[in-house]
Amino acid sequence: MRLNFYKDLSWPRLFFGVCKIVRFRKLLNINCFRRLISFESWMMKILLVMAGGSLGALSRYGVSLFAVKLFGAKFPYGTLIVNLLGCFLIGLAFALADRGLGIMNPSMRLFFMTGYLGALTTFSTFGLETVNAFREGRYIVSTANILTNNVIGSALVFLGLVVGRLR
Repeated sequence: MRLNFYKDLSWPRLFFGVCKIVRFRKLLNINCFRRLISFESWMMKILLVMAGGSLGALSRYGVSLFAVKLFGAKFPYGTLIVNLLGCFLIGLAFALADRGLGIMNPSMRLFFMTGYLGALTTFSTFGLETVNAFREGRYIVSTANILTNNVIGSALVFLGLVVGRLR
């Protein structure tokens, strides 16, 4: 049986039915749009960290190779260079962000500080956290951070070497 549009459906019922469908679709589209923006924002953050991290890792590798060619392999100059350079760069980036310049916006911080410097060296983060604790007058925290990271960190490297040699 075929429905006759003009005889079987009243205009008010049709009008309000269409309005309900349109409102529901708008609501659905807004929620989908919000989820999409949220997903894109989350995905963009991950991509920024990944891009910065890959460049930081390549930089670390390149500096290490260059340092071995330049200075030899008797001392880990490559590691020293990237750690010291990373400390300088994270201090500079933190100061620029602190000044409120648009250069170090949240996206740039994710790319540069978390991604690039995170892959280049975690020592720079250690240095920043230690200096910030010292600047805030938390001298015990600053000293404890230095001692635990260096003394316990070196001891754990030694322990890892020992455990790795066990059969």
